[in-house]
Amino acid sequence: MRLLDRVAQCHEPLILPCQDSKPFEVAGASRFAQQVAACPLRFVLGDDLTRASTDLAYADGARLVGCLDLLRMPAPQFWIEWNDEIHMRVIHETQSIARFDAAAPGRKVGLLLQSCKNGFGAVARTFWLDAAAADCAEPTVSPLETHFDLRGQFAKSTQDMFSGGFLDATDGANAATAALFGYVKFRFDQSWSGYYRAAAADAAFKRRLVLDSVQSVAWDAPFLLAFLLLLSARNATRSLPVCRAAINRKRCASGRRPLLDHVEVNASLEAVATTEATGDISGRQPPRLHHVRGHLVRRDQRVFWRVPHLRGNALRGAVRSRTVCLSFCRTSDREARV
Repeated sequence: MRLLDRVAQCHEPLILPCQDSKPFEVAGASRFAQQVAACPLRFVLGDDLTRASTDLAYADGARLVGCLDLLRMPAPQFWIEWNDEIHMRVIHETQSIARFDAAAPGRKVGLLLQSCKNGFGAVARTFWLDAAAADCAEPTVSPLETHFDLRGQFAKSTQDMFSGGFLDATDGANAATAALFGYVKFRFDQSWSGYYRAAAADAAFKRRLVLDSVQSVAWDAPFLLAFLLLLSARNATRSLPVCRAAINRKRCASGRRPLLDHVEVNASLEAVATTEATGDISGRQPPRLHHVRGHLVRRDQRVFWRVPHLRGNALRGAVRSRTVCLSFCRTSDREARV
C-alpha cells in the first residue's frame, strides 16, 4: 500500500503524555488524512527519478541553483512520495553524509505541500513509514514545517524555535547546496512547539531536539527542488496516471477503505533517441555515428532534457563507446550543519 493511502486512512489523534501537565494532542497523520484524500495532485516517484533528482540536488547543485528562477509549485496543494533508501544512498554516494542511514531500506517518505497563490512559496509537512512498522501502524509526521520561498524572500524572525521562530540549515562545505538551503526554512508546528515548551526544560536536550528534527527533514528540501525542475523540463520525465476505480469497487464491496488515485512519475533520462539527420550546411563532411550523452539545457525561460541520442552518418563509420547515462560529479566529504 502506498504511503499516501496509509496517511489517508489514519483516524486516531496523536496524544502524548506530558509530565506535570495534562496530555497534549499534537499534529499526527490523522490531522492530515482529509487533506491527502482531497489533494488534487499526488505524485509517486519511481526509483530512477528519485536517483536522478537526488543526484541533481547534491552532486550538481550549481546547475539546479541556476534554474531556480524558472520553478513554480505545480498546484495549490500536492503530494509527493518516494523510496527513501534510494534517496539516502545517493546522498551518501555524493559524500554529503558520512554514513548511510541503516534504517532507510524499506522506508517510504512523503511530502504534503500547500502552495501560495503565486506558486513561489509552499509549506510542506513530512511523513514517513519505516519498513519495520506494523501493518496497523500509522505513519510518523515530522514536528517541523518546511517553508519554501523560490525567491528567497523570507521575513526576518527574532523568535526562538519553540515560540514560532524559523531556523536555517546550511552546508558549509558545498556552496551550491548552501545556496539551495537559502530558499528553505524550518519551523515547529504550533501544537508540537507547545508540547516541547511544556515537556522539554533542559537546554541541552532542546538543542539536541532541534538538531535531530532538522536533520531528519533537511535532506528532502533540495531533493524536492530538483524534482520540480525535472518535472518542468521537457522530455525529462514520463507520467502514468493510476486510477483505482476498479479495485475500489471491490474494496468498498468488502467493507474496506478505497485507495487513492495518483500519478506515477519515472525518468526519461536514459532513453536513446533515433539517429539524428546531419546536414552539410557548412560544407564539411558529417561526423561518424556517435553517442551524445543526455544533459539539461536552458534556453532563456525554458529548460528541457536533451535525451541521449545517436548523431552522425553510419556510412562514415561509428565511434564505438559505451552509453553514458545521467551522472554528476562527486565532491569531498561533508556534513550538513544546522
